[in-house]
Amino acid sequence: MVSMIKPKISISWSGGKDSALALYKLSQSDEFDIDHLHTVLDADNQRVSMHGIHEDLIQMQADLMGFPLRKLYLTTDKTTMAYEKLMLSYYDQIKNQGIDYVMFGDIFLEDLKDFRDSMLNKGGLKGIYPIWQNQSGELLRKFFDFGFEAIMCAADDDKLDKTRVGKPLSNELQGLDIDPCGENGEYHSFVTLNPMFKRSFDIQVGEIKSKKYEFDSLTESGEMKTHRSKFWFANLELT
Repeated sequence: MVSMIKPKISISWSGGKDSALALYKLSQSDEFDIDHLHTVLDADNQRVSMHGIHEDLIQMQADLMGFPLRKLYLTTDKTTMAYEKLMLSYYDQIKNQGIDYVMFGDIFLEDLKDFRDSMLNKGGLKGIYPIWQNQSGELLRKFFDFGFEAIMCAADDDKLDKTRVGKPLSNELQGLDIDPCGENGEYHSFVTLNPMFKRSFDIQVGEIKSKKYEFDSLTESGEMKTHRSKFWFANLELT
C-alpha cells in the first residue's frame, strides 16, 4: 500500500486563542504535515506586537506541542513596507524548502485576509484558514469545550476595562459589546492550557501597563485622519 505524502505547512503563531484553535482544528483534519510555527516579534523587545508576550513564552508553547519555532524579527522601522519585506523574505525561504502552505487564525476580517493572500501569492504560497467565517460566539464556546484556557494579555482601553487584563478568558465575553473573539482588536490572549501541550504550566501576572498608539489614515474624501488609542498590557511570566 502506497502512503500519501502530505503537503507541508507553516503555522502563523501568535500564542493566542485564535491561532491555537485554528492549529488544533488543522491537526485534527490530518491533511497537512505541520513543519513548524513562525512568529513575528518586535526586534527591540522580543515581544509579539499588540500581544506584549515575550518570545520565551512563545517558545515554551511551541516546545510543549513538539513543533519547531522560527522567530521573525521586525526591526525598528515597523512600517507596512518593512513587514512586507520581512514576510516575503521568509516566504521565499520556506518555498525553497518545499513548503507551499501557511495557516492563519483569521475569522472574518476580509481586508486582512486579502492582504495575506496577496503576500502569499507573491511568494508562490497558499493560505489555509481553518476557522474562517465561523461564528465568533460559537468559536469561543468551542475553545473552552475543547479544553483550552487563556489569559487576556492585552486590551483596547476604549472597549474593555483595565481590570480584565491579566485575568482568565471566560464565556462572559459573550455578553459584552465586543466581538467575543476580539477579532476587531478589542483584546488579545495567551493560551495557558492546550490539548496539544505535553504538560501544563503556571503563569504569574505582573504589572499592568498602558501604551498609547497613534496613526494616520486617508478617509473616503481623501483627507488625512489621525487615530489614537490606548492599550493595556499584562506582563506575563513563568512561575
